[in-house]
Formats: sequence, structure tokens, C-alpha cells
Amino acid sequence: MSEQQPFVVVGIQGSPRVGGNTDLLLDAALQGAAERGATVVRFRLNELNIRPCQGCGGCEKTGVCVIKDDMGLLYEALENMDSLVLASPVYFGGVTAQTKAMIDRCQPFWVRKHQLKTPISNDNRRRDMAFLSVLGHDQADLIAGIRANVKYFFDTVTLDGELTELIFPKVEHAGEISDHWEALGQAKEAGAKLVP
Repeated sequence: MSEQQPFVVVGIQGSPRVGGNTDLLLDAALQGAAERGATVVRFRLNELNIRPCQGCGGCEKTGVCVIKDDMGLLYEALENMDSLVLASPVYFGGVTAQTKAMIDRCQPFWVRKHQLKTPISNDNRRRDMAFLSVLGHDQADLIAGIRANVKYFFDTVTLDGELTELIFPKVEHAGEISDHWEALGQAKEAGAKLVP
């Protein structure tokens, strides 16, 4: 009898600010997943060398990106994960530049799913995702913009999973999320919920 494989939750930090609000939310979510027995793998996009998508069409026949950089680490993690936590503050109505570059580089997954009809993961299993965010205002149009970014990414890298969304408005200064007593607890609960 073989040993059961660990349940892997991948955490992706899209903010360039270490110790900021989404960093604290991501910490809480990954703690919640780890306490439920998951193995957590964390990436800070700002510390990786990820070139923007070149729109070259190099992935259209194979579903594999032709650019060789640190995105290769994320491709492997996204292919093999069981669940995902993405954290990004709202910048100008969308995700951060680091997060958007990563999302755009997931075009090979879109090609696999919609053009090549091949699974993104080895067993094409359902995978859930949590999205954590903050913004300095509470304008609905700013939240709508980031939701669109995240929805299309989620639809591309998961298969009929559930998306949990925690977006906290009127949080601007570094570490301010800690003053919202419910926020970190909600993030921890969202991370725990990703683990069966």
C-alpha cells in the first residue's frame, strides 16, 4: 500500500510590499491550511524573474511557454497543487503588475484547456482557490476590475472548483489589516476550508 500524497496548497503573494496587508492575510490563510495538515508552498512574485507575456503564440501548439524564466517554478506548482491562495492589493482597479504578469503568462494553461483540450493537472481534478485583497477605497468599480482579473485566472487554472473571495476595503497603510479583528481570522478560515 502506498503512502497518501500530501495535500498541497500554493500561496502566491502579488504585492511588492513585504509585511503588508495582503502578506498578513496570506500568512493567515496558509496557517489555516497548514493546521489542517496541508503542505504549503509560498511564492513572492516580486522576488521572481517573470517576464511579461510576449504574445508570440509560442504556446499555441504545445501548451508550453517558450520563455524560460522563473515562471517555470509557478507552472510546476500550479500543475501539481491541490488548492491555491492568491493575494494581491488593488492597484488602479486591478491586480498588481507582478500579479498581472503572472496571470498573463498562464496563457499556456488557457491554450491547453480551450484549444488542445488537455488537462492542466495530471489527473484533471477539481481545485479550489481563495483570493485575498485590500484596497484603500470602497468604490465598486475598483472591486469589479480586480474581480474580473481573478475570475479569468481562476477559470483557467482550476476545474469546476470553488472561489472564495475576501476583499477588504478602506485598508491602505502597511499592517492596517491587523486592526480589523475579523480579517485575519476570516483569511485563516478560508485557508483551512481549502483542505478537505
